[in-house]
Amino acid sequence: PADAHKSGITDTAEVTLITRRGQVQVTAQFDDRQHEGTIALPNGLGLSYPSLNEPFGVAPNDLTDLDDRDPWVGTPWHKHVRARVEPSPS
Repeated sequence: PADAHKSGITDTAEVTLITRRGQVQVTAQFDDRQHEGTIALPNGLGLSYPSLNEPFGVAPNDLTDLDDRDPWVGTPWHKHVRARVEPSPS
């Protein structure tokens, strides 16, 4: 939350999440348990709800560059992808 406030981002605001591989629109949700300088996304392919006809959320794999992986086995380093969050254009 402290990082977001410095950038003028409010709780539940639409923001742009940007990595080396791409960018997506997400909704900010503050959590005091999150460490300063970090962000979190649900793991896997986004979220799926039976009442919706399509997935909801962001797939971290789509934002992880091929260089952000273990060189031996190719496992993505999801927990260590550099990213930034900016207010979405109005």
